[in-house]
Amino acid sequence: MLKRYQYRCTFKEEYDEENFQQAVDKCREKAAQAIRRGDFVNISFYRYKDMGFIYVESVAEKLVGDILTDIKDFLKTWPREDGDTYFVPMINVYYHHIPEDDLDAWEKERTTAIKTRVGRIAFVYPEKLTSYILHHKEIVDEGLLKGDKYAYISMHENLLFSYYEEPRNNVNISGLDKESEAIKRWLEVDPESHFDRVKAKGDNFLVIPCLFSVDRVDL
Repeated sequence: MLKRYQYRCTFKEEYDEENFQQAVDKCREKAAQAIRRGDFVNISFYRYKDMGFIYVESVAEKLVGDILTDIKDFLKTWPREDGDTYFVPMINVYYHHIPEDDLDAWEKERTTAIKTRVGRIAFVYPEKLTSYILHHKEIVDEGLLKGDKYAYISMHENLLFSYYEEPRNNVNISGLDKESEAIKRWLEVDPESHFDRVKAKGDNFLVIPCLFSVDRVDL
């Protein structure tokens, strides 16, 4: 069964850029090898300033951190109850589609169009975080809102990481074409008021650079 995850990491302030790029290249090659073995479908790594974000599609009980070992020298650790870690799991709050068991069906649109794999981040005001989460859970549970099939948004603290692909293949979980009551309720609480647009340079979500992205269809 295909599962999706997102992780966050933090980069050190100072390091050698050439060595860093070599480490990124090694991670990309290990990601490609793991996908060829059939353990993963997609591993995409994004960065903004000292923050890193990883999107993963997995078909095996493997840890993406084992693939990204070469980058660890450039990362800080995060303290957790069960021990420090380099890669913090993010909590999923939003998506438009449940992956099919058939990987060829899941990847159909990726094989018929050249896809751009986009990573974005958003900063939610801490006092608005509960509202954002509750409304987006309601939207997902209702399953009527159409959006990119591969879109996936997760949170850590008050930070959101969004992955999606262009051109978008807009679908929804329910498969029904009906007006969304959950979206009406979301609009009533003023969505724009939830986002710190200064940190996101004037937008709700800020597109961030990709360190590498490898998918089953690339190999």
